[in-house]
Amino acid sequence: DNTVSAAGVAPVTWMALLMALRGTVFVYQGEELGLPQSEVAFECLQDPFGIANWPLNPGRDGCRTPMPWQADAPHAGFSAAPRLWLPADPAHVGLAVDRQAADPTSMLNATRALIALRREHPALRVGGCEVLLAEGPVLVLRRAEGGEAVLAVFNLDDRPAPWPALMPAALDPARALWAHPTPIPAGQALPSGAAAFYRHPA
Repeated sequence: DNTVSAAGVAPVTWMALLMALRGTVFVYQGEELGLPQSEVAFECLQDPFGIANWPLNPGRDGCRTPMPWQADAPHAGFSAAPRLWLPADPAHVGLAVDRQAADPTSMLNATRALIALRREHPALRVGGCEVLLAEGPVLVLRRAEGGEAVLAVFNLDDRPAPWPALMPAALDPARALWAHPTPIPAGQALPSGAAAFYRHPA
């Protein structure tokens, strides 16, 4: 998915980081599609807080708009009703589930792959978490449980970042479990928004 978040990198980077952290993972409606926050017109607002504070604070309705299921259906496939509580956002139509399900490179399929990765590897589900590096936009985590360890590497910037000399043998592309945009060989610059998981010696 090439949609860029407000922080400058694609939503898939933040989803990968979420799946790399300890604790229970919560994915809120629309995050699996990379949906941006909606801008709801004042006359369509339902949130009392948003109505009372508009335009300084438009409230919470922007994250409560209908889930886009079908790009070519009325209300993006959310309902056959003539009018909805909140309108479907036209900006979300191109990110509808049916479009993304058919695209192997979509945010939806990346989210599914990341959830499957976390389920498959106990180190990511219940393992300890060690911060090996937190330098500028580069973050390197080591998750370990029993005899398994996974190294998670991130560049949280919208520009390439130099890769520090850290455990180069563990970053052999052959050890990659999942990567965005591609596995990163040791010694090369990390692309903007890079996220990757590697098997690591326990």
